Amino acid sequence: MKVFASIFSFLFLYLNVYSQSSPITAIPDTVLLNSGKVFVTQVVDTVGMNITVIDPKSRKHKKIEIDKEGVFSIKFGSTGKEDVYYIYDTLIGHDFTVDDARKFIAGEQDAEKGFHAVGISIAAFAVGFASGATVGSIFAFGPPFLFDGIMTYPAVHVRHKSVRDLKIANTDPYLYGYYLTASRKRMLRSFLWSGVGLAAGIVTNLILLNNQ
Repeated sequence: MKVFASIFSFLFLYLNVYSQSSPITAIPDTVLLNSGKVFVTQVVDTVGMNITVIDPKSRKHKKIEIDKEGVFSIKFGSTGKEDVYYIYDTLIGHDFTVDDARKFIAGEQDAEKGFHAVGISIAAFAVGFASGATVGSIFAFGPPFLFDGIMTYPAVHVRHKSVRDLKIANTDPYLYGYYLTASRKRMLRSFLWSGVGLAAGIVTNLILLNNQ
């Protein structure tokens, strides 16, 4: 009896721990946002103004709500059916048709994945470092900020290696989505690395002054 009791206790504990820490066992659903982000999780409720899903990052299967206005579609894993929530309505800022919105989102996703702005990051760091190391005062902020401002103007070129569907790569909605996301990433990286370079340059300037 003690042996059976031990086995029963072990199985009970194992199943209890497994049920708390394991991922969702059901076929997951795919929630596609207008921003291009994708949630692969389980949709709990679609009634009302929000969509309730299981937080994919939560081990305890906590529920989160997503505003329907930001959702393009939900593809249900159990049936393979896709429900499109995006509505073509210029009054709420939805200026694309459903088909064009798909192309726009594809552009966002490809830019998010394939546009890295490595050259801009290196140049921004170099400008920030040079300014901080040579000026070493409050005026050192000038050149990096000027560089960051200039970097908002150059055209964005599509990285064809990151394009998943070449058939839509030259369409206006796709290019617009790619441009918006790539421009945002370029601006953020420019500000980030010029700031890092500026801080490193000022520290270098202070070290050189103390060693004189």
